[in-house]
Amino acid sequence: MSRLPRPNPSTEVRCRVALRQLGEAFPETALDSWRYDRTIAPKYRKTGLGQMLETLLDRLAAKLGCAVSDLRLDHDPALENRLKVFVKGVHVDYEPLANDPDYLRYRPHGTQFAGSHDVKTRIRGDNGQLSDNALAKKERRRLRKLDPKRKKAKIRSANRWPPRGSQKIQSRRKR
Repeated sequence: MSRLPRPNPSTEVRCRVALRQLGEAFPETALDSWRYDRTIAPKYRKTGLGQMLETLLDRLAAKLGCAVSDLRLDHDPALENRLKVFVKGVHVDYEPLANDPDYLRYRPHGTQFAGSHDVKTRIRGDNGQLSDNALAKKERRRLRKLDPKRKKAKIRSANRWPPRGSQKIQSRRKR
């Protein structure tokens, strides 16, 4: 089964995620005030939501104790561990949606940070659970046992030519 390309979240979604993490009670009001504030726009090269995102990421990085360049947007749960939505046998989306702000979170990347993206993805999950990659591998192993086509492939590969063992086999080439 083919994998969907990882969708890029919009600037608005990224702002919503940062506002939620900073504890903003009314993200809609904050987004509207930045979106339509005409006094801010001429002062900066990036205007509107782009400038808001930079400001929010600066505040979030200070709160997490890392640099802005260390922040990574993390899907929680990971895309590979979400339910896949199929239409006529074709993978079209995820459940919950891939860029749903309620299931995204900014995390610092390096392993030296507490709760980092790298540790959650590859080493261990939150609170010492299985990592995202380990959960996906476990699920693939479980599905492989249930899939009858996979079992036939295993049986076929067990009947190898030439067979192993001490038995000497004549060459099939004609001389």
